[in-house]
Amino acid sequence: MDPGGGLGAAPGSGGAHASGGASGTGGEPTGSGGGGGEDFECELPELPEASALPDLGMKLPDPFTFYNGTKVTTKAQWECRRKEILAMAAKYLYGPIPGDCDEVSGSVRDGNVSITCKVGAKSENFSATITGSGKSINLNLSMGILPQGKTLSLGSGNDAKIRNLYGLSEINPNIANGWMINRVMDVLEKNPDSGHDPKTIAVSGCSGCGKGAFLAGVFSRAPIVVIVESGGGGGTSWRMTEWFRHGAGGSRWNCSDKPQGIDNLENNGICGPWVTGAAQYFRNNHAKVNNLPFDQHMLLATIAPRYLVHFTNANGSGSWCHLAGTSEALASWAAHSVYKALGVEKNHSFEVYNGNHCSVGDTGIAAEMFKRALDGNMNADTGKIIIQDSRVQVPVSEWKDLFIDWDMDVTLQ
Repeated sequence: MDPGGGLGAAPGSGGAHASGGASGTGGEPTGSGGGGGEDFECELPELPEASALPDLGMKLPDPFTFYNGTKVTTKAQWECRRKEILAMAAKYLYGPIPGDCDEVSGSVRDGNVSITCKVGAKSENFSATITGSGKSINLNLSMGILPQGKTLSLGSGNDAKIRNLYGLSEINPNIANGWMINRVMDVLEKNPDSGHDPKTIAVSGCSGCGKGAFLAGVFSRAPIVVIVESGGGGGTSWRMTEWFRHGAGGSRWNCSDKPQGIDNLENNGICGPWVTGAAQYFRNNHAKVNNLPFDQHMLLATIAPRYLVHFTNANGSGSWCHLAGTSEALASWAAHSVYKALGVEKNHSFEVYNGNHCSVGDTGIAAEMFKRALDGNMNADTGKIIIQDSRVQVPVSEWKDLFIDWDMDVTLQ
């Protein structure tokens, strides 16, 4: 049930403190990048204010190149690059990301999970409940696609408690959910005889809660993440959507409604808000999304090596225009290169399905991933990226020339 093929589950924010930008010493990533990574020291960069970012164009940024231009060549370096990507996302879109507790303790009794988190001199108590039976422990934010299993419910008042612990003025509610997933996992790991396996926790949601599942999955170490029709603010490429909304791609957009992008993203909704005040510069200057040193393909890639199943709805001619399924497909297609580079491509599947919004249910690729993740079935039919040209606005064969100028066939040592 190791989702990383020996890499291990990736941590949440990479530190014990909350940050709206990068943590660490502010230097550049260094090290020779040997196979074992013993001589590699991860130092995150000082990031400029949003207004000082240069225009990088509509090409998707290279996940295999650090902010300072150094190439990622090893798995150890990828873990540092992953932390750098999360720090950039925190600074420019999502606001402060609370790190781990300095000390965490708790108990599990009859499915009631009690958690005490200490950060510096402050302490807060949290709770969660696990009910039902089955292998998986499912956090269904709303209309998600999940295996048959137990239900995870997070306690109330978490946002305010987290803000108090870290001295924050705001926190994205979906990032708070991710933080809570990590704390539940902490306590289950400390109570191995509880009957609840932390390696089976899964989070999912659709539409606004697809954005929620995306964020909770990215900003946690949840072992299984299922993102359904998340649209703008979720797993869709900001750059491709901007191209469709305001750029040359408008002539290719054969739909009655423009796709959901940074400038028409709602302030709230189910599982919202999805971005915080950190994103205001880009919301006010939509073309500046091309200045972001990341795009959503890189955030999806930070879930690796954990299990990721990702769906969007058909976005062919006149179909589900607002959801921007073509942009979501591009992001997942590009993210798959990181799964391949890490040698865990079987841990990521994506499909553009065709049906009513949030009512398709499992189309098959999720069930196969659950066999791999929960049953250890290495023969499960996973690692599939299913994108039919009839269900997107621009044929997949054109994507590389339009949006990629980096090597998608990297292998990390």
